[in-house]
Amino acid sequence: MKSFYTLLVLSIIGIIVGLGVIFYDQRPKESQTEPIPELKPPYKNFIAGTGIVESGSKNIQIGSSISGVISKVNVESGDNVKKGELLFTLNEKNLTAKITALQAEIELAKTKLQKAQHQFQIIKSFKKVSPQMVKKTKYTAAKDSVTEAEAALSVAKSKLKVLQKELSLYTVYSPIDGKVLESKLNIGKYFAPSSKLLILGSSTLNLRVDINEYDVYKFMPDTNAVAFVRGHPKLKISLKYLYTMPYVVPKKNLTGIATERTDTRVLQVLYALPKKVDFPLFVGQQLDVFVQSKDK
Repeated sequence: MKSFYTLLVLSIIGIIVGLGVIFYDQRPKESQTEPIPELKPPYKNFIAGTGIVESGSKNIQIGSSISGVISKVNVESGDNVKKGELLFTLNEKNLTAKITALQAEIELAKTKLQKAQHQFQIIKSFKKVSPQMVKKTKYTAAKDSVTEAEAALSVAKSKLKVLQKELSLYTVYSPIDGKVLESKLNIGKYFAPSSKLLILGSSTLNLRVDINEYDVYKFMPDTNAVAFVRGHPKLKISLKYLYTMPYVVPKKNLTGIATERTDTRVLQVLYALPKKVDFPLFVGQQLDVFVQSKDK
């Protein structure tokens, strides 16, 4: 009998402990994430927009008028480059082989020209001594041979210049002073004229701000504007107005907010970012922008 009650008590204790564990596991846990600080607009009347950081030169997709296999890469993403600095080289072995063959052809053409000139000088000398010794047809044929040899040499030299000019296209240089924003270049990779394997940009940065079409009527170009780093309201930047794109376009840069409208159009405004900022900024980064507006 004692054992029965002992088992009953232990069973009740076990049920209570089990219910306690379940209750403890299911209670709401405190969030470990730090809440995003609230961003307070800096102006009483304002237009809110989204800005995308871009290089002052816009993104330059480096191309080439020829295609080929990459044989040498001189830069990587993040490298600073100077105007005229070598970026990469394409394999030019086939072209150099053609140039070597053409150079040999030029030497042969020179030899043929010298031979034709020598023959013509002999016939010319005989003609001076005794005009009757040299027929007119033979004299004309010798002279024509010299002309043909000169033309053949000139054509070969012209072809060589074309190939040498084409050879210079196999080395690609930087068109500006700036930075390599993205490089997907690899030795052995095929490079086509339309390839987007290398993107450059200037060191100066601009901010392209999208203003929704229903706020356009409030926009004034020369008013104050401030940009904030997302999630960090203390990191702000004063903006300098550059120009407005006078063409309203479909909205492309989405913020990810659930209430955001995606069927609207936007007016794009360019602002210059300061050369010196106390925190890093990167091309493609999104910033929250507030533009002071008139009271309406």
